[in-house]
Amino acid sequence: MMSKDHILAVDVGTQSLRACILKPDLALLERQKVSYTPQMKSGNRVEIDAEILWDALIGACGKLTYRDRVRVISFSTLCPSLVPMDKNGNPLHPMILHMDRRSYPQAKWALDRIDEETFLNITGNRPVPGGISVTSLLWIRDHEPGIYHQKEVCFGHAVTFFFKRLTDRFVMDPSNASFTGLFDTVGYGNWDERLLGPLEIDRDKLPEIAHSTTIVGELTDKTSRLLGLPKRIPVVIGANDTTCAAVGAGVLDQGSIMNTSGSVEILVLSLDKPLVSRNHLLRTHAYPGKWLAMRTVGAGGISLEWFRKNFCRELTKETFYDEYLSQVLSSEKAPEARFHPYLAGDRHQVKTRRGGFSRLTLNTSRDEMLLALNHGIVVFQMESLSEWKKSVPLSKTIFHVGGGASNAYTDYKQRMLKGYQFQRMGETTLTGAGKLALDALRPNEKTQ
Repeated sequence: MMSKDHILAVDVGTQSLRACILKPDLALLERQKVSYTPQMKSGNRVEIDAEILWDALIGACGKLTYRDRVRVISFSTLCPSLVPMDKNGNPLHPMILHMDRRSYPQAKWALDRIDEETFLNITGNRPVPGGISVTSLLWIRDHEPGIYHQKEVCFGHAVTFFFKRLTDRFVMDPSNASFTGLFDTVGYGNWDERLLGPLEIDRDKLPEIAHSTTIVGELTDKTSRLLGLPKRIPVVIGANDTTCAAVGAGVLDQGSIMNTSGSVEILVLSLDKPLVSRNHLLRTHAYPGKWLAMRTVGAGGISLEWFRKNFCRELTKETFYDEYLSQVLSSEKAPEARFHPYLAGDRHQVKTRRGGFSRLTLNTSRDEMLLALNHGIVVFQMESLSEWKKSVPLSKTIFHVGGGASNAYTDYKQRMLKGYQFQRMGETTLTGAGKLALDALRPNEKTQ
């Protein structure tokens, strides 16, 4: 890339969209952020109107001062985030997010049609309600048959919705497809008829698969006007947010470990061969021939926000996170109370699980409950380390990334896991999206 060329890296998250302009060396030039709030409804439903995400992109890009310098766009997207669209890319139902658990009956039906071992050996995952989006697709088929049976409907994730608007193509990258329950994750392949057939899902209702370093197309003239960006610039599909964070942190080699702290809390292991287990999720990495094993708390940072809103109403958001949380996490003692981190269910189990506190007494304080909440999340995640090291030589360094990777939280985890060295890296998701853009452009360039 020439020195005047810049990358627009977009991160579509659960609670906000960030649009950043990166220099050719991936240094940050400027960033804009637009926040939004998913709707949490009765019946374990968590969804958001896809148009809210689109408006967030328009709003964020409109505030960028240097958008005329952008030469390429690359994406990081939340996942799973199922949305059915008509042939023009218009959403036909609110986007069903990863915290949604309405589709338990559909998960049970899927397991009646395809046994658990088959699911694991093809997809690397079980059909967890909402957490693996095939169950949400089946819910729409059962409850909104008029949507499913439309002639040219496409079921995609947030990435599919955005890329139809950006390039006029229905696409999905493998890291997103890994969490559909319909993709050959273990074989790093494509949509799999061993799953589609028994589940009676039409292949033509699914988007095309495009690898993470694929230039899907050029920005349409209509969209370039809406976003205020140069015409006909290439758009790279990128990957899901956790995968982009791994790329940005350099977590590529077998045995490398990353811990991302955000709305979702995830422990990630990089693999050269797929490792299947009932105790973790499996997805493809951004590069063929590599995979990521993941131990996930569906409501990580969201659990903290739930605690703040319900138990610390007298504290401002800034005071809670910058002062109070840091003070609580400085404790050297393990809490007597226990927290079970399933406020958004368990992403590893089909059966619905509930969060809660236990071992409370009349002496249990608010401080101890908050400490127990953090302790429970860390313990749940780190249980996977003992299993992983039986199959893969593990690095002793854990890269701590994400918006929730504060000094206090990193130090707290370090005290809990003395056999590992935590290295705080901050935000790496957008850097990862930028790296994927560079990788996509290089084969087409004779000089750098």
